[in-house]
Amino acid sequence: MAMDSTLSQIMKEQMNKEHRMQKILKEKQLAEKARVQAALGITPVKQVPIKRVSSQLNFLDQSLGMEKNPHSYDGKPKMDSDPQRILRFGVSSECQGRYAYLKLESRKGGPAERYGRPLTTAQEVGWTSTEATKIRSVQPFAHRPLLNQQMYRPMGAESCLRM
Repeated sequence: MAMDSTLSQIMKEQMNKEHRMQKILKEKQLAEKARVQAALGITPVKQVPIKRVSSQLNFLDQSLGMEKNPHSYDGKPKMDSDPQRILRFGVSSECQGRYAYLKLESRKGGPAERYGRPLTTAQEVGWTSTEATKIRSVQPFAHRPLLNQQMYRPMGAESCLRM
């Protein structure tokens, strides 16, 4: 069956109805819970909604200096820093923001340290491949295997002249 605009509108409307019904059900459950708590003499705890701030507001706060820089001066994030503040402050090109957040998480040990073992194959490859990606220092004029095979052939250079 092809996805056309009518079918997508029907699906969107159905999802919105389900969302509204879930919201109504949750409100009823919270009201019932508050009624039971009031009957037992327990003071109800009011849930504060999570504050969501856009990236534009974060940028303005940083540019105007309203938010203090969570990064240390040496460029390395501190282990006791709040990861969310590190993530939201600065840009990766200046070794801040996402770059510093990932650096901080890798210092903490990554998913293998958190869960005891990597959970996905991506984590397995990404967090245990440090030995494979290590840069080895080699002498600049060393005979490398590829050069040995290509330049130092046992048959000599005369074989190229005969072609």
